[in-house]
Amino acid sequence: MYRTILALLLAVVRATGAQAPPPAQGPDTTRAVIQGSVRDSLGIAIDGASVLVRPGGLIFRTDSAGRFVARGIPVGNLSLTVRRLGLSPLESQVTVHPGTTVTVDLVMRRLPQVLAQVEINAAQNRQCPRFSLDGILCRREVGKGQFMNREEIVATGAIFPQHVLRDLPGFRVNLNGDPRRIESIAGWRCMEFLVDGRPPSRIDPVPRVRDMFAVEVYQPDEAPPEYRQWVWRGAYPCTLVIFWSSRVGRQANRVPRQE
Repeated sequence: MYRTILALLLAVVRATGAQAPPPAQGPDTTRAVIQGSVRDSLGIAIDGASVLVRPGGLIFRTDSAGRFVARGIPVGNLSLTVRRLGLSPLESQVTVHPGTTVTVDLVMRRLPQVLAQVEINAAQNRQCPRFSLDGILCRREVGKGQFMNREEIVATGAIFPQHVLRDLPGFRVNLNGDPRRIESIAGWRCMEFLVDGRPPSRIDPVPRVRDMFAVEVYQPDEAPPEYRQWVWRGAYPCTLVIFWSSRVGRQANRVPRQE
């Protein structure tokens, strides 16, 4: 009888015993992650841009810093199509491998805007906007002067605003006076400054290095028509330097988003 009871107890234990837990799930090795940033040719972050990943048809949006993270991406050769109102669509190819994270840096080109006044007799007489980002892009197309974008400004390692110019042709550090200043070694060796297209003032002083996003430099014979009056200091033509603040860069991104 004892053997019968023992056999019954063993049968019950086998029927109701706890099952072993399933093995822990490891990382998904069949998918990948793409992260990156979207900016324009001046280094300004593009927010609200749509990033389409194909094949798969997945769409991701950039944040206020122009960054995006695309998770659960199929592996292989992929196409990234970036769109944003006011900029030319961009397409880039990328290859991703299982379980990896790929970082991309995507640069978009702003579409030219319709200008209120344009002289078509010669490129050097082209009239560009004075106070906006569109004007910078317009003058770059003419091909005269020197330009620095945000990344190039940061790369100078400058602390004082004028020191962003020290490595450009035609400038040198002031050796006999204020070391915070840079002097021109071209022409009459004088310099005139504008901030966001206007003469600096107490309200709009020359921006600090961390607040700059672009710089334009023109020698007297290169000055565009819209700034030509600012080249002259009395009877002497001077080197013209235009500092652009991040305020104008932020305004450039305030356009309606494409639905």
